[in-house]
Amino acid sequence: MSEAAPDLTLAILTYDRPRGLEATLRSCLAQRNTLGLTMEIVVVDNHPAGAGGEVVEALSPASPWPIRYVSDLARNMATLRNRGFMEARGRWLAVIDDDETADADWTDALVGALKATGADIAVGPRFAVFEEGGPPAYDPEGRQFVRDLGLPDLSEIALTGPSGRPRYGLGTGNSIFDLKRCFPDGRSAMREAFGDAGGEDAELFVRLHRQGRRIVWAARARVTETVFRNRTAIPYRLLRTRRETQHYVSIYIDGARHPALARVELFVKGLIQTALGGVLSWLTLEHRSTSRLRWRLLIQHGLGKLTWRRPVGFIDEASA
Repeated sequence: MSEAAPDLTLAILTYDRPRGLEATLRSCLAQRNTLGLTMEIVVVDNHPAGAGGEVVEALSPASPWPIRYVSDLARNMATLRNRGFMEARGRWLAVIDDDETADADWTDALVGALKATGADIAVGPRFAVFEEGGPPAYDPEGRQFVRDLGLPDLSEIALTGPSGRPRYGLGTGNSIFDLKRCFPDGRSAMREAFGDAGGEDAELFVRLHRQGRRIVWAARARVTETVFRNRTAIPYRLLRTRRETQHYVSIYIDGARHPALARVELFVKGLIQTALGGVLSWLTLEHRSTSRLRWRLLIQHGLGKLTWRRPVGFIDEASA
């Protein structure tokens, strides 16, 4: 007799971050679960050393829910994320990253948001703690490292404007999907064409929104990301900004009503932003500063619009 499917699957994708994975898993195992959900946890490990397996083995005996460990060495982020979706057996799939920890009522808040609104997808806020003790000098409030849409709890997210322009770039970390309603034909969630360049999760949200799926803001479903020092380094922030802008351009053009017009618009904006940012960066001596980044970020926004056909792709990060 086959085992009954759980209500909820928690999926974690990990890469050579065993301490982070352990903290993530412990926060998942500490869920209050006042809704009385049956759950499972799936860990997809993308590192050949398989350190995540040791973490799962150590925590499994005391876990109130089964933890399944999957090794997948595919070098494509869309393929890896799809593996998490494919392994899910629950009605709902919640995703959390291996550098995030969840509040104790996280699953209650995510599932509760779907139940209260009848929506297909919910996403929640991500706050930040910094490995170096505080945010970098160029962003003293740490706003670049936080996802908070500032919307009322349970409000619907208008993800694109009338022209098809994306309003928000959402990632799958701290999100939940009603799997049958989002993927009724059983197709893969992520488009693998985006997997090498990145942006596959942002594209997924926009595509589902365009298909009529309802996405709501679950303000009480909070996670906290550990921001490692390499992610606050100025060269990393600049390169990441260019890459995220390239994702925005690709997604916008992919769904624009008039793609040729959108390309021209974005090209002109890219020229203006690159030129203006370059001039102001030098006039204000920002290019020598470690506490100011505004105009250099504007340059990267411009370059992202000009170079979107030559994507930055994977950014190699030191193991944290």
